[in-house]
Amino acid sequence: MSKKSKVKKPLGVTVLIRGIIFIIIIVCAVGGLSLSIFNKRMMEQVRNHLAAIMNMTIARVDIDDLKQCIETKEESEKFKELTVFFDQARVYYDIDSLNLIYPHKEGDKIMMMQVLSGLTPEGRAGVEQIADVPIPLLGDDFTAFLPEDFLVESYNNYINNREISFSTSDLVYGKNYDAFYTIRDEAGEPVVLLTASKSLGYITSVMTKYIVITMGTIFLLSGAFVIMMVTWIQYRVIKPLQIMGDEAEEFQKRGEVEDPGILEMDDQRLHQGDEVEVLANILKNMSLSMKAFVARLMESAHIMEDMKQEVTRANNLAMRDALTGVKSKAAYDQQEERLNLDIKAGDAEFGIVMIDINCLKKINDNYGHEKGNVYIKKMCTMICDVFAHSPVFRVGGDEFVVVLVHRDYANREFLIADLKNRMQEQFDKTDLDEWLRPTAAIGIALYDRKNDENCDTVFKRADAAMYENKKEMKACRED
Repeated sequence: MSKKSKVKKPLGVTVLIRGIIFIIIIVCAVGGLSLSIFNKRMMEQVRNHLAAIMNMTIARVDIDDLKQCIETKEESEKFKELTVFFDQARVYYDIDSLNLIYPHKEGDKIMMMQVLSGLTPEGRAGVEQIADVPIPLLGDDFTAFLPEDFLVESYNNYINNREISFSTSDLVYGKNYDAFYTIRDEAGEPVVLLTASKSLGYITSVMTKYIVITMGTIFLLSGAFVIMMVTWIQYRVIKPLQIMGDEAEEFQKRGEVEDPGILEMDDQRLHQGDEVEVLANILKNMSLSMKAFVARLMESAHIMEDMKQEVTRANNLAMRDALTGVKSKAAYDQQEERLNLDIKAGDAEFGIVMIDINCLKKINDNYGHEKGNVYIKKMCTMICDVFAHSPVFRVGGDEFVVVLVHRDYANREFLIADLKNRMQEQFDKTDLDEWLRPTAAIGIALYDRKNDENCDTVFKRADAAMYENKKEMKACRED
């Protein structure tokens, strides 16, 4: 009967079958886990990467100038500068497209007009031009090159979009992951649709490369494992194999992980000094290889996170005035949006101080722009010292804006008087060089919830008050 048992159910065949099953479990578990982690991380990083580029681009767009360009279909100087930025951003941040488009309806049909497209140097020269697809220029209609569903989606985003949205699309250029944002004017009306995209082909190719390497490694290690099992099979191998099978099943049950350390198999303590211990060590090393591979995947994700932080740092630089170090015009535009939200919520309490430096042109003409810059920085330092608890913005060559909040809002009359006194003290020091004695016209306006619908009306009243003050100062000098 023992012979018959050996013939009917050879131990080698049984172990071989179980070995194959074990290989399939390991391959499926690691392959699925690796694919899930890599795909999620890559898509998340692509989304964050596109969002950061979109925000940086939005800060550079002059809406009024862009509206004029769309209406006239003629490029302004700002438009040309924006074109250079789009081209550089596309190449430097490694994206497949960065566009401004104008979706509109003619009757019931959705039309798509090209406004601006970031191109590579080769694309701008027409070297990489796709057959029958023209280089996109301001005013071009390229409706025919887009599928109907993309036109509908773009138009709906243009009309309804209030924040950055994402989707996938399959265009003539390939399958992309797209980001959309509607740039609106001060009245909230849509002006143009900003889009950016990253080819999904790149993610697929990288993912395929890593999966192929992983699967090949697993198959090689697993094949060695099975050959050793069949060659050195013994009765006392059965129990350790059952233990290893249980560990494999547990490994399969492990879901998506943040720590690749749990991919390492537990030490089964099979210190028998024979082939079973060798097999156990192979499995241990295999799990270490898997852990190392997943760690490399996560390292790639961290690299993309660093890229996102670099974009964020670049955006922060755009929020600062290079000469004075105070906040820039772009930063003021964001501050204005926040104040408008406070106004809508009924929580607004603020004032705006407009400060226009006097005689800057005279300083530049008589002493040079270097002394003019000293003049500006001297005035800026004085403003920041007085309004120490409120944000200060340089919104023009000789214009500063202070948004009065909190204690500065409450003490505004004292602070305005203090600033005027400081300017007068400096102006009276006739022994100082002229560029060290800055003066300025000042205008202030406070938010009135009964009459002001938005921050811009407060700004305009402060600006008007400043010009009245400038007229008075000029009249006094003439007297």
